[in-house]
Amino acid sequence: MSSLAGQIGMKQIVLDIGNTRVKISDGVCCAAAAHRQEDFLDRFAECAAKFTEAAGCCSWWIASVNRPVLAQVRKWLAEERAGEPVTVLTYRNIPIRMNVDFPERVGVDRLLAAVAANELRDPDRPAIVADLGTALKVDLVAQDGVFCGGAIAPGLRMSAVAMEEQTDALPCADVDAMLGSMKANEISSLGRNTLDAIQAGLFWGTVGTIRELTAQTSAHLHTKPQVFLTGGGAGIVRDALGDGFLYVEEMVLKGLWAAVRELSGE
Repeated sequence: MSSLAGQIGMKQIVLDIGNTRVKISDGVCCAAAAHRQEDFLDRFAECAAKFTEAAGCCSWWIASVNRPVLAQVRKWLAEERAGEPVTVLTYRNIPIRMNVDFPERVGVDRLLAAVAANELRDPDRPAIVADLGTALKVDLVAQDGVFCGGAIAPGLRMSAVAMEEQTDALPCADVDAMLGSMKANEISSLGRNTLDAIQAGLFWGTVGTIRELTAQTSAHLHTKPQVFLTGGGAGIVRDALGDGFLYVEEMVLKGLWAAVRELSGE
């Protein structure tokens, strides 16, 4: 981890390394490279070049939930952007208090989404963040801004792959097509063929999981929480969830930028 000294005046670039892709942003634009493809580093280099070509020296801030990919990216930075400061965010330097058993085991994506929730929520109300990515996370941020933990369940793609891999005959649903082109009112709970039935189970099962986890968490609170919905799969479920869920794009990135501003003194 780099020292923060000397980073003032440099162009700040953040990397959000998830379990499916790496997002890169300079605070204005955002790009992504899927790291499960063989040419990941080439794609990552192309994305990075868009932000660094005319920037001179840059300061890199990384949040990661995938250790092997983090190692690849750090090696690339050491070779291709030698001498530039790199800061990896952990539970120790993310600006949020925690009330959990093992803070060091909490995914930084969950913590950063909570940081964003603290910037967005009514200060007199707690918040629940439902983040539908590779995994579904439903977490509580207390009224005093403390991250209190939550629940983790399989995301849409993870569930689809598991059904194919752990059965003999069930096919894998095309979750990318589902996320990219379908709307909630186009997905019936009564599938008339196997793929439609899997799609119905994935979609409405996820909607039900978010609703129930939100209800269970809210039941223990004295003040009605604000509920935020985010993540790559959130766009397709937000209409089905209806009122009471505020959709916010890229809460993890928003929280990452908030952490960078605080840590860099900007």
